[in-house]
Amino acid sequence: MGDLTDKELKNLKPRAKLYKVTDRDGMHAAVTPTGVISFRYQYRVNGRQEILTIGRYSAEAARGLTRAPDALEYGMQVSLAEARTLLARARRQVERGESPSRAKVEKRTASAAALTFGGWAEANFKHKADPRSGAEKLADSTLAMRRSVYDRAIAGELSKLRLAEVTPLRLKALCDQVKEKRGPAVAVHVREGPRVPA
Repeated sequence: MGDLTDKELKNLKPRAKLYKVTDRDGMHAAVTPTGVISFRYQYRVNGRQEILTIGRYSAEAARGLTRAPDALEYGMQVSLAEARTLLARARRQVERGESPSRAKVEKRTASAAALTFGGWAEANFKHKADPRSGAEKLADSTLAMRRSVYDRAIAGELSKLRLAEVTPLRLKALCDQVKEKRGPAVAVHVREGPRVPA
């Protein structure tokens, strides 16, 4: 069988077990028992066999205009043409000795962390230490004190929460708890610590 076509993809039917239909350059379409078709790229990098799920086939994407390469990400719904564009990107990464699968996981992890209070706090501390942040830059001693308060009194309670979960009520409860355990001065620093974005 040669290169896959959109017509062939639309005619793939689910079976009792997952099966693969080969395309080209190490890419294949995997068809699940529920009928989901995803593009996968099998490759070797640094002596390890790996499989990257490029994306899920979308008949709607196939009917629409092909998106620009920089608008495409691994794991999204894509047309066959877009999957081949992402395949070319992945092949370039493998040629450089990089694992596209690992890069996909790292990007997803970083994206998820950025949505947490801990991820936001780390970005905030980095911003406050950067000389390019102008008037928002904090003195090293102030930054060290805020970092210490964050590490000792805030991180354990809030760092893994999504930003939307860090409510004024939750912050007040934390301040009350810190005030009782560590005293009012530390509670004031918790209150004045990293400010949650609105």
